[in-house]
Amino acid sequence: MSMSSTLQTLSSSPVVADAAGQLDDAAVRDALTRIPTTAALDLLKEQDPCQLVLSGVKTLFPLEGSVAGRARTLRFLPTRVDHRKAPGGPANFRLLDATRPGDFLIFDAQGWPRGSVLGDMLALRAKLNGAVGIATDGVMRDLVGLEDVGLPVFAADTFPVPSAPTLVAWESDVPVQCGGALVVPGDWILADRDGVVVIPERWVQDVIEGFEAFTKEEQFCRSLLLAGMSLHQAYPMPPAIRPLFERYLLDGRLPSEAEVRQANGAH
Repeated sequence: MSMSSTLQTLSSSPVVADAAGQLDDAAVRDALTRIPTTAALDLLKEQDPCQLVLSGVKTLFPLEGSVAGRARTLRFLPTRVDHRKAPGGPANFRLLDATRPGDFLIFDAQGWPRGSVLGDMLALRAKLNGAVGIATDGVMRDLVGLEDVGLPVFAADTFPVPSAPTLVAWESDVPVQCGGALVVPGDWILADRDGVVVIPERWVQDVIEGFEAFTKEEQFCRSLLLAGMSLHQAYPMPPAIRPLFERYLLDGRLPSEAEVRQANGAH
């Protein structure tokens, strides 16, 4: 979805808050699915956004738009001769059986590249229980089956052998790392073709509320570039041309290059 169509869709479907001004999970999820990960991170530029990116984790299949949901976590640990199994049994099975609609599952595989932590059968169980996506900094397998399941999945790579000999699903619903980012159960996860990011609960409403204004500014700058103006004149938007942007919001009239040059030259 282009940025312009994203804005049109968001504007035509207002997000509804409760009496306290808070959004329910369904409303948050719906709003986030219209926001690209890059825009969300730009809006969080004061919050050290590099810490919010699951580095190296990419979609395995073509994906339209964004996917969003609440984080449910799974932590894998290396096996050892005296620890072939988790104390409470396979934590991945427990998590998948307990998955709820809207959950986005995050698997901390410690970046292990030689043992798949997800295949089509487990993905099917997650999808049937209402998961919206699964991401791992490890690897997955059964690509044909995974694609048939239709659940958005994100991983560092693929590997055809399961993780059982080398990794054990130790515990679920605990703070984990994934791709170098801290993920706490209940955080919001936003994913698209650019990558997977974590948005802490305390910042999610700021992202949603700031997106429309952010996108209008992006559209304005893009229109100036399409009109032949230079990056220096148009992007990032110089503070000197903000009055021209405010006029554009009111009447839709794009400033001429002469107007932009005069505004920039006067500051």
